[in-house]
Order: sequence, then structure tokens, then C-alpha cells
Amino acid sequence: MVEDRSTEEFFDATFREVGIAEFFRKNLHMLGYGGTIKSFTTAVHEFLTNSLDACEEAGILPDITVKVLSRKGDNHYQLVVKDNGPGIPIKYIDKVFGKMLAGTKFHRYIQSRGQQGIGAVGAILFGKISTGRPFRVATCTGDGVIHTLVMDLDLKRNIARVHETIKEKVELEPENARGVRIESFYKDVQYSRGTTGAFEYVRRTAIVNPHARITLVEPDGSVIEFPRTSESIPKKPKEIKPHPLGLSPDDLVQMAKQPGSYRKLSSVLINECSRVTNNTISDLQEAVSVDMSMKPEVLTHNQAEDIVKAFRRIRLMAPPTDGLIPIGEEQIERSLREILKPAFIAVSVRRPTVYKGGVPFQVEVGMAYGGEAGRRVGSNEKLEVLRYANRAPLLFDAGGCVINKAVASVDWKRYHLRSIDEAPVSVFVNIISPHIPYTSTGKQAVAEEEEILIEIRNALMEAGRKIGRYLSGRRRDEELKTKRNTFLRYIPEVAAALAELTGGDEEAYRAALEAAVDRKLRLMETGEGEDEEEGGGTPEEADTSGDEDEEESAEVSDDEE
Repeated sequence: MVEDRSTEEFFDATFREVGIAEFFRKNLHMLGYGGTIKSFTTAVHEFLTNSLDACEEAGILPDITVKVLSRKGDNHYQLVVKDNGPGIPIKYIDKVFGKMLAGTKFHRYIQSRGQQGIGAVGAILFGKISTGRPFRVATCTGDGVIHTLVMDLDLKRNIARVHETIKEKVELEPENARGVRIESFYKDVQYSRGTTGAFEYVRRTAIVNPHARITLVEPDGSVIEFPRTSESIPKKPKEIKPHPLGLSPDDLVQMAKQPGSYRKLSSVLINECSRVTNNTISDLQEAVSVDMSMKPEVLTHNQAEDIVKAFRRIRLMAPPTDGLIPIGEEQIERSLREILKPAFIAVSVRRPTVYKGGVPFQVEVGMAYGGEAGRRVGSNEKLEVLRYANRAPLLFDAGGCVINKAVASVDWKRYHLRSIDEAPVSVFVNIISPHIPYTSTGKQAVAEEEEILIEIRNALMEAGRKIGRYLSGRRRDEELKTKRNTFLRYIPEVAAALAELTGGDEEAYRAALEAAVDRKLRLMETGEGEDEEEGGGTPEEADTSGDEDEEESAEVSDDEE
């Protein structure tokens, strides 16, 4: 056989391994860096969510400053984000801010804003590419010393290179000096107050995090304070184990091959999965030919496939949901009232459930009507959909998000919202889960999982019924007020005519007639004593009754969906 030297030489000259950091350098759009406004907003999002997560995990009320400083030249900014969290130990700084796919979240099955170990490093990578400048991180863990590191990214090795380390003693009490301050630079980006800009991101973050004090310093020097309105730190979400119904065969193989002290496959399943007991193992053993007492490291893909299929045939308890921490009905209502000052608020918090058979999630919906609801900053559109995942705002990729699809799928006419796009309505939706199924690493849209879509629809319809009852009652009040004014307009003439005919007291007749009108309207308001021959209702009233029938139908079929 003749060796093809040209092919080998081609591979010798062109074949290269590509590191994760190098890959994302050429594919920054996958991390959300595309467009001048979106890119800068994404950077603010990454640093702000990291600060909130760090403070909450440490049980600290967040006090965060986001400072945007204008540098020389157009669309050139310095971004500084400072928090009062627990700080980061000095030996981990280069890994936290310099190494992709490294961190405290990716390997833990826990509800958090960040999930992938890419976010902050991605923001720093984008800054390096757009300006070529190093970034600066200052950290203090309460030991009385602030460590400031000037660093750069080594993309080939996926690590940070430390150029300079500065130590300084704190002047405050050590406990009051804790936290992280990160400083990075960006070119060819834009700070905006529009619906997808950094200001709107911070505003929406404040809506669902009333326990946080957030200060935003804009490029023109304006300072916007989002004050803390609650002294209550959200409960810490619990780390939970994956449920067997949410496992793939490869998940099971990887779980079995992890180094550990388990000598039997059954021990791996009991200790690394939720809702697996000795009784479960017995049922599983009867359902498959795989020996549950085998060494876990020799488990094959075919055997794992048999086990995963068997899990779907045996009886299993539902996944635990105590690891989910919702915002809560009271807090959602308080936040929407504080920010939007609406005339009416309807909130629906659904019970926890699962998607893909074993991944727990929960949906929270709030609808605000009137006041400042629906009025977007810098836009003439009125409907505003506030999308969140684990309390983190989602500003982009709305068209591909299951939340927007659920909002569009509801027949809002049932709830007296005939033109939802023009109604003064803000729709708030928050999805919480230890694993949010984002459509991309940019984490700006949630994938269309059927169970999630159904839960959002049901929550929206539940809130919609409350809005419908409010609007129906308001319209009825307006109709009764119009009728009363109509009657009162003629009472003086009728009272005067009666007094002239009978010789009685005109004022007495007027008082009696007004009392009769009020009594009749009270009966009409309670639905009693209404005259069925009173014209049969206007076309609008007839249409309203149809809506109420549809509303009742929706109420019956809600959970059937």
C-alpha cells in the first residue's frame, strides 16, 4: 500500500487542538455578545448575578454598586461592580475569573442564577478582545487584608495570568470590608436606558430582589438608587440529587465511573440519586438482568440504558421539591406595587412539578394592570412581559422563549383584555429550577419544554381570571354610576312637579326619590331584583356575558391542560 504523504503532511500542518477559551473567542455570540447594547448588558448581567448569588449563599443582605464610567472615545466604558459578599480566597481568584467551565455551580444540582461556570469569564474575555486591556479584581474575605490582582487571560491555556498583586490593610473593621470589586473595560458597546439596556436590566433585577440595595452610577454621573425594601434574605436553596426519571444512560455511566468509595452499583444509585431506596433496588433488580451488586466502574452503556428504561416502569416517589425557593405571592405583589404602582395586581404561584420526568421546577406569575404597568421605557408599546429564570431577568431572544410563547397562546379576551398588546398590563413570569433549560449559553431564553409551557399557561389563566373579575366589577361600577347620575339628573324636576301637584314638600320628595334610586342600584349591584325587561342589555353587555361563560369554561379546563 502506497502511503499518501500529501494527506499526512496536510494534517501535520493544519491539525490543532482548540481550547474552550479559544473556541468562545471566535464564537462570542454564543455567550450573548452580539450588538453594542446587548453585549454591554450581558456583561452587567454576569457580574451582577454573581454578586447576588455570592451574598445570598453567605446569608448577607446584598449591597451592590454598578458603576459605568465613560472613557475616551465613543462607546468606550469602564465597568466596575462591587459587592459586600463573602469575598473570594486569593488562591481561587485566577480560576474564578480566568478559567472557563470552573466554579461552584456547574457540578451542583441547586437553584442558582448562574449554572455553567462561563459567565464572568466570558464578560472578561469580551473586554479583553474589545480593548486588549487587563482587568482588575480586589477581594477581601474578612481577614483585614484587601488583595488586588491585575490579570490577563491566557486563551490557549484557559487560565489567568497575574501581572501584579497588591496587598493593603483595611481601614474599616474586617467584617465590614468583605466583598469583591471587579473592574473591566469595553469598546464598541453602548450603555442604554432602553428596554434591553443595562439600566433596564438593573431595574428588573431590583423588582425581584427587594432584599438587595443596588446603586447604579451612569456614564453621565447620574446616581440611581434601588433601595432595599425587605430585610429578609431568601432561604438558601438546598442542593438536591438528580431524580432517576431525569437521568440519561450516559448520566448514569458517568455517575458510576466517578471515583468514590462505592463498591456496588446499588450504592451509587441509593447515594447519588434522590428517591432510591433498598426497596427501589429490589424492584429494579426484578426488572433488569443487570446485577445491582456489580462494581459500578464496569457498567456499560447498554446496561445503563436498560436501567434507565426500567426506572420508568417501576414505582418511584416524585422528586423532592424542597430545594426550590420561590419569591412568593406576597413578595411579588409588593415588588410590582412598589415599581409599577398599578391599580390592580393578580398573582399565581403554581405548585412545584417536574419536566422531562424528573427535573423539578416551579412557575410564578404576576399581572399588574393600570398605573405605570405596561409602559416600557423608550417604547410606545404597552404590553410588558417581564421574563425571569431563577430571579435573573431575561431581556433578549424573547421570540424563542417559552414564556413569550405561553403569553401569546392565552385567549386574553376571556378575561376582558380584548387587545392585550395595547392594554396597560405588565406580565411577570419567573421560572425556578436547579436546571433551567436555556436555549443557549447566553442564558436569555428558556427552551420550550411542554410541561413548562403548560404550567406557565395555567398560571397566566389563573391570574387572568382575577384580572377579568376586577375589570368586570369595575365596568359594572361604572355602569351603575352612569345610571345613578342619569336618574339624579331628573329627580329635581320630578320632585318639583310632585310638590306642585300635591302641595307637599319638594325637598322631602327629592330625598325620598334619591333614597329609592340608591336602594334600587344596591339591589342591582348584588344581582337582586333586576328587571329582566330592562332592555335586554346592550350588544356590549351581551358580549360580556359570553366572555364570562368562556371564563368559566377556562376555569374548568385549567388543570385539564
